[in-house]
Amino acid sequence: MVGRWQSQSAGAPTVPRASGAPLLASWQRPEMPLFPRESTRCRPPLVERRARCGPVLHRGPSEWDDVLSLNLTAGCFHRCAFCCARGSAAYPGDDRLVLYERTAEQLDRELAGRRRRPRQVYISPATDPFPPLAEVQDETARVVEVLARWQVTACLVTRGFIRPSIQRVLERHRRWVQVTVAMTTLDRRLQHRLEPWAAPPRLRLRQLKSLHRCGVAVRAALEPLIPDLTDTRRNLAPLLQALAEAGVRHVTAGYLFLRSGIRDHLAPVLGDEANILASYDAGPLLRSATVAAARYLPKARRQRGYAGLMALAAEYGIQVTLSSLTNPDFHAGPPPDGTSRPRLSLALLAQARP
Repeated sequence: MVGRWQSQSAGAPTVPRASGAPLLASWQRPEMPLFPRESTRCRPPLVERRARCGPVLHRGPSEWDDVLSLNLTAGCFHRCAFCCARGSAAYPGDDRLVLYERTAEQLDRELAGRRRRPRQVYISPATDPFPPLAEVQDETARVVEVLARWQVTACLVTRGFIRPSIQRVLERHRRWVQVTVAMTTLDRRLQHRLEPWAAPPRLRLRQLKSLHRCGVAVRAALEPLIPDLTDTRRNLAPLLQALAEAGVRHVTAGYLFLRSGIRDHLAPVLGDEANILASYDAGPLLRSATVAAARYLPKARRQRGYAGLMALAAEYGIQVTLSSLTNPDFHAGPPPDGTSRPRLSLALLAQARP
């Protein structure tokens, strides 16, 4: 590992070293430049440290009162084309990432002053707790340690690479850690388009296996499913096979939803395939108590897609769970295992009316 990105391909962009420089060079294969040569997204964001205004803990997207969230940053390094944070009015821009100072210390004080502690806390649910920035990952580790000390489960959803020193922290506190590794595809070129600064899919698979060996509770998420692009058998079959070979027996899944900012970032990346977004035009505009209004695929289209995914996953011995957060017009009761996401079954999908 090195402290900067290295250009391994002739003509590939060189990223200057700066505060908050990326951690890995080995993600980039010689035959696959990190970005197209004409890309303007090849510069890492400037990291701005800022004191936090207001409390650390807040209500997140979960429907449960004892599941809270906290944000380490404003902005995200990975710059995924489908990112809802990039479509937010509060997003600082792709060229800047705000890192809130002393989050772990303030969290410790807040937990000490609470009469009732949360059961779970999602760390940076709208961005990513493991971008290729050492200072952000170090703060993530400190927050995990504080939560473990108070016997609160840290929930981490990532598309990034977890540094070995940080993984050791997760292993040490594995009783109070849950990690979800999000994936869209094994196709490296498609992944570059959708998730330009995220870790390569094969690296995420190795990381998932490593976390499992360490005894950390880890699962995979197939999110977002994009109609006729990442929800096809051609895309999903090799991904499910690789997950099964990695020992995965359960995945969560959810379809892409659209807001104006998300569409604006995604359409140029899709290029000639941007017409697939037209399938959302006939879909419902939905909101929930914890999620802002967004445009969803028509329910019948989602039902068919989920049913197909569940049937295909079953061929590889994998069970699929859907989140009500990305399907607010599907309804399910509280989960039996105490997790924060209601489970939706294939039978429920079959019974739901479009």
